[in-house]
Amino acid sequence: MTNFFVDVIEMLKPQDITVSEVFLWTAFMKNEVGFSIPVRPYPPEWIFDEDTSDFVPARNVFTWIKATFLNHESEMFNLDHKHLSVFYWPNIAVLWARGGYIKQGRRVAGTAEKVMFNAGGWVRERQENQFKMWFGDVPDYLITIDASYAKYCSDIDFCALIEHELYHIAHKRNAFGFPDYNKKTGLPKLEIRGHDIEEFTGVVRRYGASGELLKMIEAAKQRPELSKAAVHHACGTCLLKVV
Repeated sequence: MTNFFVDVIEMLKPQDITVSEVFLWTAFMKNEVGFSIPVRPYPPEWIFDEDTSDFVPARNVFTWIKATFLNHESEMFNLDHKHLSVFYWPNIAVLWARGGYIKQGRRVAGTAEKVMFNAGGWVRERQENQFKMWFGDVPDYLITIDASYAKYCSDIDFCALIEHELYHIAHKRNAFGFPDYNKKTGLPKLEIRGHDIEEFTGVVRRYGASGELLKMIEAAKQRPELSKAAVHHACGTCLLKVV
């Protein structure tokens, strides 16, 4: 067993590894990423059957995230996400959704959210019970991935989607702008953060630009039609918000 495997397994708590996921540590491949990474997880085929649940826990995706992006021995380790490396399943949980949905005319393939309940009584108990059935406990943060998208997208696109959602689970800053920590546990305080220049820089640095972001970069290369102040205020109407 290589040092990489040892580091990954030591980093994960025993409950993070299932028998079916042992193959993850021995099956590495070369793909569009350009070097060897743990084989990316795919949604189970049966999630697309009509008589099955629309949502399925994706523990193997979380295990893959820990091994690929949060382990310093991985070639795809990202220092931007280091604050997440000390959290385990189900503090941060991942869920497959059978399909995506449309928001503001665009298909959403993934979301990251802080789990919160805005109800009491049986409504809250029912919601909590659902999470416990899925994950064994109520998670603090939840990443949901469109299984129909993940089934067919490239390795590069899948990695970019996952990292995009990871960037949303940010290390909270204190009043002075420094990373904040829980005084009792010493763990980083987390928060959901919208799209910002740091997230754009991180994703573009690792995967390149495409789509709307590529258009923004190309536009930035041109002579400005308006003042910088006007462009700054106009940007507030774009779709660069948490989804």
